[in-house]
Amino acid sequence: MKDITEIACESYKEDLRSYDNPDYVITYPNYDWKMSYVAYDAMLNELTDYHNLNQPDTDYETFDVNNNEDVIFKCSFFKSVYRIFNVSCFEYNNYIGNKGFIKGKDKIYYVIKKQ
Repeated sequence: MKDITEIACESYKEDLRSYDNPDYVITYPNYDWKMSYVAYDAMLNELTDYHNLNQPDTDYETFDVNNNEDVIFKCSFFKSVYRIFNVSCFEYNNYIGNKGFIKGKDKIYYVIKKQ
């Protein structure tokens, strides 16, 4: 089990900055678009009632705020309250139904735990 909270949330924040500014150059050295997606999905499931990618078109509408800067703030809040752990398929199967919310996407399995 590996804590991926930092890389996931910081990657997602970089994506949010680039949505508002097409000239933005991603500066986070460990940026990973897959981890960005994991952070988004974790936040979606913990902070909203949306599931199965059935949400509004923009991130800020999804998280019920006014702009992507507000989503960045929510992401920082999320990071201070939750941890995201990358787990193996075996670990993932052991957590189902008994240790918090679990989601597997594109063979990236993760567990969300409240701190």
